Amino acid sequence: MTRPRNEVPMPRKKPPITINRGRDTIRRLTAQRTETRDARQYAEQWYQTLRTWDVHFPDVLPKISYAAFRDQGTYDPLTMGEGGPPQKTYLRTPAGEISETEIGQIITDMTLSTLPDTVQLGRMLDRLRRHDNGCMAALLRPDGRWERNREAAMRYALAVLTLAVRLGDVHAERPRQLIERDLYQLTNVTC
Repeated sequence: MTRPRNEVPMPRKKPPITINRGRDTIRRLTAQRTETRDARQYAEQWYQTLRTWDVHFPDVLPKISYAAFRDQGTYDPLTMGEGGPPQKTYLRTPAGEISETEIGQIITDMTLSTLPDTVQLGRMLDRLRRHDNGCMAALLRPDGRWERNREAAMRYALAVLTLAVRLGDVHAERPRQLIERDLYQLTNVTC
């Protein structure tokens, strides 16, 4: 009885680089770079929104005074002020106008979280909201690359995009994932 020979697998050869394969590789790499650049720019938009914290009151119709229709000498103590509770203030964000109270509540919830990473991001957002001098002026250089302290810029970008996701911004999820991946690669360098 003869035994079959063990076949030695031949090394697989890569297909030759052709024009189509080269173009596909270039397209794939360009798309990744463009997506990463867009993620950085979206994070910068959110960062500047929270850094300036420019609130506004919604446009409402003017209030009408009914003083002419009341009896002279009597007054209603419930209508002595501006007439009603204070108006809500809104913050203009890349995702549209969002209530200042809602944003502040989510930041507070993040700082009170049981997860240390979430607490750190919440504290960064709280410093940003309070216009703390320790915050960066911008996350990106004019050419679109991260600022000198790259890790801090990426952490702030992750913080603002995490807030955006919690606020329901569907366009912030993919940029948050990309920046989280890049931050992980930056901080976990292997030898």
